[in-house]
Amino acid sequence: MIQSFPLVHSDKARLRVQLWLVFFGWTLMVLLLLLWSLNKEDAEMLELARQEAIDNFNKDQAFRVWATTHGGVYVPVTERTQPSPLLNHIPERDLVTPSGRQLTLMNPAYMLRQMMDDYADLYGVRGRITSIKPLNPDNAPDDWERAALESFSRGEKEQFELTDIDGEPYLRLIRPMQTQAGCLKCHHNQGYKVGDVRGGVGISVPMRDYLATAAVQKREISMGLGLIWLAGLSAIGFYAKRSYQRLEERKDYEDQIWQQANFDSLTGLSNRNLFLDRLDHALAYAQRQQTMVALLFIDLDRFKYVNDALGHVTGDQLLQEAARRLRLCVREMDTVSRLGGDEFTVILPAISEGQSVARVAASILNELSRPFDLAAQETHVSASIGITIYPQDGSDSGMLLQHADTAMYQAKEDGRNTYRFFTWEMNREAEGRISMGAALRNAIREKEFLLHYQPIVDIADGQIVGAEALIRWESPGRGRVRPDEFIPVAEESGLIVPIGDWVLQQAALDLKQWDRAGLKMELLSVNVSTVQFQYEGFLEKMADLLKANQHLSSRLFLEITESVFLNEHREPGVRLGVLRQQGIGISIDDFGTGYSSLSYLKRFPVDKIKIDRSFVRDVTTDPEDAALCEAIIAMAHHLGLKVVAEGVETEAQWQFLRKSGCDFAQGFYFSQPLTVGDFTEYLGKHRNMMVVG
Repeated sequence: MIQSFPLVHSDKARLRVQLWLVFFGWTLMVLLLLLWSLNKEDAEMLELARQEAIDNFNKDQAFRVWATTHGGVYVPVTERTQPSPLLNHIPERDLVTPSGRQLTLMNPAYMLRQMMDDYADLYGVRGRITSIKPLNPDNAPDDWERAALESFSRGEKEQFELTDIDGEPYLRLIRPMQTQAGCLKCHHNQGYKVGDVRGGVGISVPMRDYLATAAVQKREISMGLGLIWLAGLSAIGFYAKRSYQRLEERKDYEDQIWQQANFDSLTGLSNRNLFLDRLDHALAYAQRQQTMVALLFIDLDRFKYVNDALGHVTGDQLLQEAARRLRLCVREMDTVSRLGGDEFTVILPAISEGQSVARVAASILNELSRPFDLAAQETHVSASIGITIYPQDGSDSGMLLQHADTAMYQAKEDGRNTYRFFTWEMNREAEGRISMGAALRNAIREKEFLLHYQPIVDIADGQIVGAEALIRWESPGRGRVRPDEFIPVAEESGLIVPIGDWVLQQAALDLKQWDRAGLKMELLSVNVSTVQFQYEGFLEKMADLLKANQHLSSRLFLEITESVFLNEHREPGVRLGVLRQQGIGISIDDFGTGYSSLSYLKRFPVDKIKIDRSFVRDVTTDPEDAALCEAIIAMAHHLGLKVVAEGVETEAQWQFLRKSGCDFAQGFYFSQPLTVGDFTEYLGKHRNMMVVG
């Protein structure tokens, strides 16, 4: 599994680039807006000055039109208004009033020039009349004015520029003057006709105040945009801080997810995902370097006992301490993993020979066999270890893990608290179990199972009191498969649960058919696997079975082995007690062959015990077996229990059991297990030997 940290780092780099782009973009946008605003302010300032110039031009034109319409204006002759030599051609240039006052004609141009001079003195706005063919030499144009006048002849209506006059900034504007009829009075000698452009009127507006006002406006605009820019930077900074915070949160979350996805939350060891990844890397390295890799599959012995007897909290503490001890037994380069439950693995990369692996396995066994101080009491467990070596035991992680698991099961079968190296013989056996499991699943689907029945006889009078249901498997591909071959595989795979359910249902159905035929028996015994008995929904299933088959009440006996008492540490007496309350009898099968304990018979609700056939077989020839059988019978009767002897094959065995006070018997002496049809016929023939319920 690939960790996602580099993604977060790349996201941070990408975020940094994005933030710089946003910063530069925002700054550029504000700068462009500033330049646009400043240019707009300059344009507005220039337009205001131009409008002032146009207003003054319009005033000039109004005065000129008025003066031209009236042929000029007569003014008193003064030092400032001397008769103009340029108007000598006008006979009435000079007049004397009746009072003797001398008047002289002032043409519009001269009059307006004086007015413009006065206006300039008062307001700073200067005016000037110019012409390419000036009547007055003072009106001769400069270069800019000449260019403007020439443009007027091409149809343009206005020219203006910013310039300095006497070291002060001015807006200079000039517009054309057209010849009117009244103008010819003074200018007819110059060859003008009405409508001709005969010159221009220039207005120069001082820009100091405009520039000062514009500077204030620009400063305010700059400050405002500066504040906006800073506000944007604050927003970018907040976004950056929040984005980095989210990336950190995401990194923490991804760290947590990666931790959860790759490490066991209870022990802190790598889990199955990371284990497989590390194993693949170790195999790839070993292939390149031509070295070996060892895989140890470890299963704790008696963990279920501790977990059930002392509680899950104590079981968790045991797993944590076991994980700690496992770490102590390996190198830092090795990988210890917990696959689930009480299963652990150890990867030993770069090993040179099997002896070093054996030493590690022995060290692990030694560490795990030391007492555990749990729940204020000393607890002992051990471990079974399966070992596979790359490359001889497999070339990929799946094969190595499967083979290590196979070797671990072999270690358990060989007595636990040991280790076993994988062999291909083990693999063939494991493959046989896998093949058997697949065949069992198919047998369930195809309904290949059937029941045989063996009569149970009352030893005292020889009457048939019941029968034991025995499962048989007729496989189309395998032929007849013995129960001791497929039952262990069914228990290991969990298939014993649906198989056991079918046995109970079918036995109930067969018993009902015999009842209808008048062949009613006192009891029906059905074997129940420890796995089936411990199944979570077993009690509910039995309740449903009895509800649907009321004819089973007080007649159904479940035969269980002593392993129920060894493996079910969650108060088996409670579960057995519920079954007894439902009207189901309990019989201990194969009594004496397991870890027999009289405390079982005292502590748990049991109705019958069955003496194993291995004791009955030699009861007439082996004094020890005879004594043991007599002791079991006497002990059971003393506890109020009935005794069933199985495997009775001879008259001598029958007589011995009868003299010893045994209650019931079954075996080939009476009948071998029979099919439903044959057993029905057997009951019909021995009707007079049956106990009628």
